[in-house]
Amino acid sequence: MKKITGRFLKILIKKGTESLLRHRDEINALNVFPVPDGDTGSNMCSTLLEACKYVDSLNTDSLPEVWKAIKEGALMGARGNSGVILSQILRGFAEVSPKEFITPNDFTKMISNARKVAYSAVIRPVEGTMLTVIRVLDEERKGKKFETFEELFDFIVEKTREVVLKTPTMLSKLREAGVVDAGAKGLYYFFQGMRDAVKGDIKVDLEHIEQATADELQRIVYEEITFQYCTEVAVKRTRDFNREELESFLQNIGDSVVIVEQDDVFRLHIHTNHPGEVLEKVLNFGEIMKVKIDNMRLQHEHVIATQALKEIGVVAVAPGKGIADILKSMGVDVVVAGGQTMNPSFSDLKSAVDRVPAKLIFLFPNNHNVLLTAKQVAESVNGKRVLIVPTAYVQECVAAMVEYDPELPPEELLKRFEESVKKSVPLSITRAVRDAVYGKKKIKKGDYVVIARKELVSSASNIVKALKEAFEKIKAGEKEILTVFLGDNYQKRELEEIEKFVRENYPSLDLEVLEGGQPHYPYLMLLQ
Repeated sequence: MKKITGRFLKILIKKGTESLLRHRDEINALNVFPVPDGDTGSNMCSTLLEACKYVDSLNTDSLPEVWKAIKEGALMGARGNSGVILSQILRGFAEVSPKEFITPNDFTKMISNARKVAYSAVIRPVEGTMLTVIRVLDEERKGKKFETFEELFDFIVEKTREVVLKTPTMLSKLREAGVVDAGAKGLYYFFQGMRDAVKGDIKVDLEHIEQATADELQRIVYEEITFQYCTEVAVKRTRDFNREELESFLQNIGDSVVIVEQDDVFRLHIHTNHPGEVLEKVLNFGEIMKVKIDNMRLQHEHVIATQALKEIGVVAVAPGKGIADILKSMGVDVVVAGGQTMNPSFSDLKSAVDRVPAKLIFLFPNNHNVLLTAKQVAESVNGKRVLIVPTAYVQECVAAMVEYDPELPPEELLKRFEESVKKSVPLSITRAVRDAVYGKKKIKKGDYVVIARKELVSSASNIVKALKEAFEKIKAGEKEILTVFLGDNYQKRELEEIEKFVRENYPSLDLEVLEGGQPHYPYLMLLQ
């Protein structure tokens, strides 16, 4: 696809809305910034649904008219900080859109203007949010040429995903909660839906949307809310509007201030303890068109209360996104990033345990250096029982989770976990960074080193040779399953050699290769 018309723009905005709607509850559950009120997904959806409603009321496919409807509908439907910023991103697109059709090159310029408009709407822009997404898209698109919208939206979705994953490094609240930014991820789903449309999926259903189950949603971290009322006002200007005066006033009585001007209407968002003062102030500038005041403390208490307390939960430490995803698919509730050279703190582990709505938590430290911290967490948690499964390697956790059955009594489950760990053989494979002597064995820089738990079992300049010696020593032929977790620096050629070696020499082993994403070790292996 090389151009977007007004008619297709209608489909594009609806498809993005549909995608976000499907993940609304997930986004709500992620919401911890700027306050943990659990409504970011709902607010972004409200913004887009109103834009869709305005689009549906059109009797024309004129591109400028479609953009006008999207822009006005999004502003009127904007709820919350996230909704207002999203409306301004759409406004930024609309303001510089051509009048007949949009090319990929046009759209990249629209991204640049969206960045300018969105940042100008926020009094104190914060990085690690959807603002960062639009900024990075603008910076990264420079110097690139896209022939088709398929290429462009592949770029947009991938870059947005990268930013979303980095948001916890930009905001301490996200890092402490163990989540990515809700607004940024919401924008990711919106762009993902648009990409689906340009690739041919143009069927839209905005009504029959299934949401995630409660067990699939992350627990929102409790945090004291400083300003209780989320206050939003839309005002039609009838008198002179002094923006600086209004901004100064709002900053003194609250936070998360956003002011948006569009034609003869201005809209503001603020978290404050005095919503009445806000209403009195804006009456100096015009007539109030729309008011929405939410008690965020009650919202948050409702979100916490509606999360059913289950009997058993699981927290585990993992060194890579791929392994984290594998553990979650096996039943782990919260995965804490960590491993060799990046041990999680006491706060990281305790926060994870606190977030799991369960009476009893199994905690897998998955590293020798994390075990003591895990024990301290177990002793400090009130209102929950924490049982530590003393795993030293993440592969052991994978082996244990095969036996996970939350219906079993805790002591029986712990016994099964420990037996699985004992029977498993975790292997860690890396390359020596310098010459060394281990026991009586000399290791040269660049050699492949195979470690079974703490024991160095082999080393060689060739990975197959190193594996051959290691597999003989640990009697790999007596095992049934070999799982290989690929690190972020594995080589495809080496993987092919490993697979060939296993097929030819250990045909009875059931080989499974999974993306692990762990640093330092190009290959982690698990024999069961």
